Amino acid sequence: MKQYEYFAANYRTDKKRLKRQFAHDMVALLENENASIQDMRLGRKALKAQYKADKKALKKESKRLEKSFRKDFGMLRRPVMADIFDFFEEKRAVPNGKTPFNDEIKIEKDVVYKTVDGKQLVMDVYYPSRPIAEKAPCVMDIPGGGWMIHNRLRRDGYARCFATMGAVVAVIDHRLCPEVFFPKDLEDCVDAYNFLCDNAERFGIDKDNIAVTGDSSGGHLTMCLGIAATDSEYANSLGIPTPQTKPAGLICVSGAFSFEVMYRIPLTNTLIVRYVSGQKSRNAFRNWQFYKQSDPYNYLNSNLPPCYNSGGMTDFLCMGEAKRMSDALTKAGVKNEYTVGKNLFRSDHCYVLRFPFAPARKDALALYNWYFRLEKDLGVDMSKGYKRVETFMTQYKKALKGEIEC
Repeated sequence: MKQYEYFAANYRTDKKRLKRQFAHDMVALLENENASIQDMRLGRKALKAQYKADKKALKKESKRLEKSFRKDFGMLRRPVMADIFDFFEEKRAVPNGKTPFNDEIKIEKDVVYKTVDGKQLVMDVYYPSRPIAEKAPCVMDIPGGGWMIHNRLRRDGYARCFATMGAVVAVIDHRLCPEVFFPKDLEDCVDAYNFLCDNAERFGIDKDNIAVTGDSSGGHLTMCLGIAATDSEYANSLGIPTPQTKPAGLICVSGAFSFEVMYRIPLTNTLIVRYVSGQKSRNAFRNWQFYKQSDPYNYLNSNLPPCYNSGGMTDFLCMGEAKRMSDALTKAGVKNEYTVGKNLFRSDHCYVLRFPFAPARKDALALYNWYFRLEKDLGVDMSKGYKRVETFMTQYKKALKGEIEC
């Protein structure tokens, strides 16, 4: 079997699809004006029986695939950490997405940028309500999630602020581990980037002014994409395409750049690294064919675009990575800045995405300010949009209540 075929049936997710289809069929039956009461009774009974049989068959097939995957790859199809990440991200999604700009920013949902192994990979595109140029700058966001879960729908607030400043924002999905292993997820990110370049006229963007941002695992993929754009040998060694243009800038939030750094945490290989690499042990990972390429520190070069790194003092997963990456970029001759949150209670992993908290908004504003200055250096005036974001970040409660205008 091919790796993706082990994921053809998943009881946890597919049973929801079956339930939706059952509900749809029941509604159609009840709305059939030509059906008698007896027809409806018999039809209802048949639909229930079919739903029950389909559910049973799905569960059986899902168990078979799970057993085969464990035997062949020595790991779960759904990692434990995926459930943990999913729980916390879902809990935070709604409050993190509240902004005064929610009604004005138009979103083009589920834009297909690639079809692979029978699966459509999509992006959501946010359009500025107050365009600042005929060809707008673009920000491509690679949401984190431990390389294991999708968070495209949970980066709404972060994306809307970039759009308010005047950028077109594309928030993407990529294939997840362990359905694929690195560098297939990176390949998807490059394909998404090139899709934006190929469709620059459709989206109204300047393909030579696309900044890339990502948080956590997305920060890792962001830095790797930047390297692929400036080092063709790196891209060739991974067997992935090269980005058509050099990104205008790279913004990494709590970037999980080095798996060796993550090994400081007990059970890191068991819970995370083996699902990303497919290697069952730490020794196997260090002998993996992509071991060197998976660590962007090994390929930093002076041709990289300007970079911004945000980290937190109490980020135990990526502690010290923002400064460590900044020092390495400076040594490589790359223009960069970094911020490390110092609040004891609100400087954890990806804290800047949590707008309800003042320490997060303070450092999120520093991030948006860096992007504002980057675009200013490129000749793009985002001053009006940035002022609106600044007002929101500094007058959060009043802005959400509509007591002040942003």
